Amino acid sequence: MLVLVVAWGPAPQGPATQTFTGKITEIAKGTELGLDKHGSFYTIHLEEYPNIQFHVSPQDAVAFGVVEPGGTMVLTPKHIKGLGWKVKLTCDGEKLGSLKAPVYKVKNLVRLAD
Repeated sequence: MLVLVVAWGPAPQGPATQTFTGKITEIAKGTELGLDKHGSFYTIHLEEYPNIQFHVSPQDAVAFGVVEPGGTMVLTPKHIKGLGWKVKLTCDGEKLGSLKAPVYKVKNLVRLAD
């Protein structure tokens, strides 16, 4: 009986989180498009992972210290603080986007010693 319970259990899931370490080379602001999607986010690019986009909510970006608070849709150089930082990103294990250009949602960002 125990064998049947194990065999019928849920299928294994991917990793709950995934970490990336690298130097921030770009921070840009984006807007979600599509049905039932609205709002904005910041996209971070790391030098070590040029084809991966990392999305951060505006609230988290300010809390992590990557950008200065500001209510405008245009991200000016004076609002960007995190360029050149070496960081460790903890992301959702589930990636979005295509295989060639995956997108990960950032759950935590830690600035490492430069």
